[in-house]
Amino acid sequence: MNADQILALPVPWVEGGQENPSDVVISSRVRLARNLSRFPFVNRATPEEKAAVLEAVRQAIQHEPLFRECAWCRIGEMDPVSKGILVERRLMSPDFLQGSQERVLVLDSRGIVSVMVNEEDHLRIQVLLGRMALCEALRIASAIDRALYCLDFAFDPEFGFLTSCPTNVGTGLRASAMLHLPALRMSGAMPEIIAQSGRLGLVVRGAYGEGTTSAGALYQVSNQVTLGLTPEELTEKVEAVGSRLVEQEARARSALLNGPHELEDRIWRAWGTLLYARRLGLAEAMECLSLLRMAQEAGMKGPFEKLAWGPLFLAVQPAHVQARQGRLLTEAETDTARAELVRDALGCLR
Repeated sequence: MNADQILALPVPWVEGGQENPSDVVISSRVRLARNLSRFPFVNRATPEEKAAVLEAVRQAIQHEPLFRECAWCRIGEMDPVSKGILVERRLMSPDFLQGSQERVLVLDSRGIVSVMVNEEDHLRIQVLLGRMALCEALRIASAIDRALYCLDFAFDPEFGFLTSCPTNVGTGLRASAMLHLPALRMSGAMPEIIAQSGRLGLVVRGAYGEGTTSAGALYQVSNQVTLGLTPEELTEKVEAVGSRLVEQEARARSALLNGPHELEDRIWRAWGTLLYARRLGLAEAMECLSLLRMAQEAGMKGPFEKLAWGPLFLAVQPAHVQARQGRLLTEAETDTARAELVRDALGCLR
């Protein structure tokens, strides 16, 4: 699968958000980690054993109606831009980039389900939906999980599903919601929120998970504990904390918008930067887009009212910029191309 084919796939978590740009919750994701009982974990498996895992998964998927329309992407055979697009669309993890012939990504045609084969675990089943939809994401992921039971997953009666990393043992489930929290970050509340979440068994990270920054005020809230609770209880816990953060963000925004005019000035400066910049780094672009989305969410009047934030958020990512240019670019060339595409997008709104 090449870059053009990937770009043609739908992106429901981005496109769905355009229906309600005032929604603080950008997306919901459920991921299940599973291992086949008859093979060693990936980090101890030989290339031949990983190839055998891949073949077993291929046969199971081939006979499963849920995967009737899917693409089979061999990571080791893909070009860097195509792999980068998949990461930027959150269809696979950054760690999966270093592909071997035994690493495959299975994608459904709706852009909702992706399965990483031979990542940290034999299988990483992922469902990604727009807005707060964790219960629906869990329903879909559980249906796929049941459909693949023929693979004989490693399971212990006492500990549950066995995984390569001990922190995933039990349900093997990670439920996460990505939220846009600019006001809470501006008010300096995020360090305490992160600490409180840790005490609740949750973790708050950047939009692309562990080790990533919160560029554009995007935060991912997910469960840290996978043992001792049911998948439904874990999902409900993440959803409850996500809803609480939405309420806190609303109060923080109200305080900022009803205060002095510094925020309004920052929003219009962001508009000017995006509209006129000739070179635009990724971090600056995401921070400016974050401010414009905040203006939309607050109902501010201006040309940014009609801004399609989601598609533009993806378009400014490095691999998407390079795919648009049809070649690999240096960092300076990427910044120049990014500024041009943003100017073109905003110029139509004036």
